[in-house]
Amino acid sequence: MSNQNQSASKIVISILAFAAMSVMVSCGGNSEEVEGTYISFGKDGSVQSRIAESFVPENASENYYDKEELQQSILSQAASYNRNAGNGSITVEKVETKDDMAIVQMIYASPEDYASFNKAVFFIGEASKAAEEGYELNVVLSSIKDASETVGRADVLDMKDAQLLITNVSDAIVLNGKALYVSDNVTVSGNAKTIVRSAEDNGLAYIIFK
Repeated sequence: MSNQNQSASKIVISILAFAAMSVMVSCGGNSEEVEGTYISFGKDGSVQSRIAESFVPENASENYYDKEELQQSILSQAASYNRNAGNGSITVEKVETKDDMAIVQMIYASPEDYASFNKAVFFIGEASKAAEEGYELNVVLSSIKDASETVGRADVLDMKDAQLLITNVSDAIVLNGKALYVSDNVTVSGNAKTIVRSAEDNGLAYIIFK
């Protein structure tokens, strides 16, 4: 396989594997053009993913991967998924190469599509629905305003006006609201709008937000 093919493949693999990378997100939820990955939500219930990853070939004297080859690899992955899940389930919005950085933006029609395509845990919805789907809710979550204030299963189920996010993704996630309670493996920033699950923790992250 050529170095360019290897480069394109690594970018596609990073989408599937959720490579942990640094990210900067402003308080308003807009990203800076920096190396990193973040996930955000559309008003229509879609999930938007942005990857900005630098890559230097093993042989630095060789040319970097080209945009067309990278785009073809990613479009192939998305098309294969859409053939099974239905057209429009995944949209590749942008594939761009600039200097030594590749930027890929994708839109998933639903959290379920995001979870399925990336082979990840990614639930968003009411706590009662999470319980119906078999998610473990016997957890203790701490208030982001006062860590000594905690809530348990009964409290979580009673928060019918809030959304629950359960995930094993360690990329930054920009919420369409503000985090209220989180599990102890979650870091909150950006005026409570951005959360990151610790990459060193193998457990699920729980976030209550509205």
